[in-house]
Amino acid sequence: MATIDEFKAQLIAGGPRANRFRVFIPRTGNKIEFLCQAAQIPAMTVGQVTVPFRGMNLKLAGDRTFEAWTVTVINDVEFSVRSALEAWQLDISQLDSGIGAINNDYLLSRAFVEQLNKDDSVLARYEFFNMFPQNIGGIELNMGTADEVETFEVSFDYSHWERVI
Repeated sequence: MATIDEFKAQLIAGGPRANRFRVFIPRTGNKIEFLCQAAQIPAMTVGQVTVPFRGMNLKLAGDRTFEAWTVTVINDVEFSVRSALEAWQLDISQLDSGIGAINNDYLLSRAFVEQLNKDDSVLARYEFFNMFPQNIGGIELNMGTADEVETFEVSFDYSHWERVI
């Protein structure tokens, strides 16, 4: 039977903290590292293909899929990140004409989220490839929320991610 001391020995440095992270998305400007309030280490799923055989099912690994990556951004008085995201979406498709990108230059080749240790060293780094902002969430305006700073969520779609550290 494991003891508390054996458990403590396995939890090196007290374990990683969810509030120690850094996000870098080049098309959003240099403030994103400070204004990104929440993010996730990305999810990945391997689908399944079911092959029936004489009343039984053989389950085989299918295609890999990557869920959308969502970040929560603190809005600043310059709307710096939001403006950059809106401009990025306009590069993809104009609001008044529907005319949009004729090549894939709107896809961001690299962005990343890092899990940091207590000393700011990088514990894990996930890089996203071929990314674009799929959904820029609304900003809630409410007379009863005077003590809150505005935030909004952004969902990004991408082709894949790789863990580099």
